[in-house]
Formats: sequence, structure tokens, C-alpha cells
Amino acid sequence: MHTTITVPVGGMTCASCQANVQRALERTPGVSTASVNLVTNSARIEFDPAVVGAEALVTRIRDVGYDAELP
Repeated sequence: MHTTITVPVGGMTCASCQANVQRALERTPGVSTASVNLVTNSARIEFDPAVVGAEALVTRIRDVGYDAELP
């Protein structure tokens, strides 16, 4: 069973930033889809909570250099 969350993402200033966050999330085990929106500064992530937790996804965003908090 998959869960979907929308995580606020700070620090993105361009399309390259958006792509970096999206790529990092998509490469995370357990993530089935990730859609990052530069205009709304958010990431919509569908993931398997049995494989990866929401806090780990926030940490992944932070690891690539952007601010993120659980909603």
C-alpha cells in the first residue's frame, strides 16, 4: 500500500533545483513517484511506508541541499 504526502521544500530558485530534488526523490528506494513544483515550493511524493518513511524523505531533500519539513 502506498502513501502520498506533500512536503514543503525551501531554497529552490530555478528549474535545475527542482530537477535535483525530483531526481533525488525518484532514486530513493520505496518511492514510486515524485513530482516537485517550483512555483508552489513543494514535492508530492508517493511512497511505500514499509520501505521508506516520511522523515527519511525529508532527510533526502535536505541531503541534496534544500530545506524541507514534514507537513
